[in-house]
Amino acid sequence: MANIREIVLNILMEYDKGKAGKMSLLKDSLEKYDYLETRDKAFIKRVVDGCLERQTQIDYCLDQFSKVKVQKMQPLIRSLMRMGTYQIMFMDQVPDSAACNEAVKLADKHKFSGLKGFVNGVLRNISRNKDSIKYPDKAIDNGCEYLSVFYSTPKWLCEMWVSEYGYDKTESILEFFLQARPTTIRLNVPKLMELNKASDLGAAVDIFVKELNEAGAVAKKNPILNYAIDLEKTDNIRFLPGFDEGLFTVQDVSSMLVTEVADPKEGQTVIDVCAAPGGKTLHAAERVGVEGRVISRDLSDRKCDIIRENAERLGLSNIEVEAFDARIHDGNLEDMADILYLDVPCSGLGIIGRKSDIKLNTTKKGLKELSELQWEIVKAAYDYVRPGGILMYSTCTVNKAENEAMIDRICKELPFDRGDISDVLPAKVDKKSSKEGYIQLLPGEFGTDGFFIAKLLRRKEK
Repeated sequence: MANIREIVLNILMEYDKGKAGKMSLLKDSLEKYDYLETRDKAFIKRVVDGCLERQTQIDYCLDQFSKVKVQKMQPLIRSLMRMGTYQIMFMDQVPDSAACNEAVKLADKHKFSGLKGFVNGVLRNISRNKDSIKYPDKAIDNGCEYLSVFYSTPKWLCEMWVSEYGYDKTESILEFFLQARPTTIRLNVPKLMELNKASDLGAAVDIFVKELNEAGAVAKKNPILNYAIDLEKTDNIRFLPGFDEGLFTVQDVSSMLVTEVADPKEGQTVIDVCAAPGGKTLHAAERVGVEGRVISRDLSDRKCDIIRENAERLGLSNIEVEAFDARIHDGNLEDMADILYLDVPCSGLGIIGRKSDIKLNTTKKGLKELSELQWEIVKAAYDYVRPGGILMYSTCTVNKAENEAMIDRICKELPFDRGDISDVLPAKVDKKSSKEGYIQLLPGEFGTDGFFIAKLLRRKEK
């Protein structure tokens, strides 16, 4: 029988070596040990996620109680100590004694019997003192040192956000990243209405929410969009009613708002040049209908296959998917798009709550390089928009250089003007900037990911 803590240890060890990302390591391990009970797989995911999203805080605590600093520890012992500390500090359902004892057993099993006393002593010391750990003074560095340690976020990133949004807003963002989130699904409205032979969307959604709850999901209507549903305590959406029938796809509300703002009409042509994972492509295809056309591209063949699979499942035959490098201009697409989606590669700072390793790997240099890549894609693709058409620029980040500064540059150097989006945004998420053509959703502000959406109109004269 597999030892679930040893599985966690192996994942953390592999991550520490830098050989793969958290998501792929977790996916591979959970598939390998698919025979485990649901609660055991949930434990593995919880501890791996927790150790990475709180790594700075865990290391800070370990350094207070260990004579050997974390970075000086043997790699296996370092991962073992992080595992044990996370369970002691953040998992009330795990007895501290169990966290300590299991860590000692794993140290012994992996031929570190000489360090059993060290492992046991440090972890039990943390257990005794976990409620009195002293964190950096909030009065130092505008509170950025405290925020960095307590929320396990690079200090330079805390400084950037405190400078732009203030201390309180920054702390609320960082708190949101550490909270459990529901999974949000977007309903395939045309298919749902057809299946229910309904004329009222609200009634059809109510019926489907009831079906989901009867199947064991904890489902409720999303407060922002009436075709979105929030799911909690759902192990695998593939087993839910309606999945095989193509009644829904997973997508955060922030991403749904791109199509809500673009407002595609039946028969229009939409081009999505950085399409993966495909949510906006699928959403647009539902809106433009069978007379419309969506050209969906991504650099990865594998990701294109996923888009095709989802398009088939949702019954959408108006999508043309192909692998293509968005940095390369395609003359065949000039002036073709009524709407162009540019959801460009970005730093992902708005989705740290979903992908905690982003904050461990993001650097200032990386942000600058991304801005350059984004501009390269914009320059290659902007003239796919017909005169009078729409360019939708979006990212899942919270960084002005990638967002506001980029649309400033587009409007200055390319034939585009900002469009007022206040009349197409749901009232609950409308902000002053919507009249200037964009909205920056801060993480947690409306219960969504951090996301940037801008609507730009191509001038009619060429």
